[in-house]
Amino acid sequence: MNLGSDVVITITGIVLVFLILVLLMAIITLEGKIFTSINERKKAAKAAPKAPAAKPAAPVQSAAAAPAPQVEEGIPGDVVAAIMAAIHAMGNGKYTLKAVRRANNGWGKAGVNDTTAPF
Repeated sequence: MNLGSDVVITITGIVLVFLILVLLMAIITLEGKIFTSINERKKAAKAAPKAPAAKPAAPVQSAAAAPAPQVEEGIPGDVVAAIMAAIHAMGNGKYTLKAVRRANNGWGKAGVNDTTAPF
């Protein structure tokens, strides 16, 4: 084996790998700019004034006007309040809580299945 050809092959491989990495970085950067401009166009199109609707939108039901949820006995009020707050936050105010009931605990069943499962 010739030591000179080994060095040339090694240097060529390293240069080729770095050139491909630079090319990939340029492609990914270009894609990012393309998608950013597409998103900006969509936002601008949504922000454009639209024609007034024929019917006025229905008023949003406030939390104070919503009926109280049906709560099963034994569930503390702070738990119900936390559930209502989570539903309100995740649904942006579109959803209301109608009832709160205890569910069967699946952890006990999972433990029984795990310890009694055949090999």
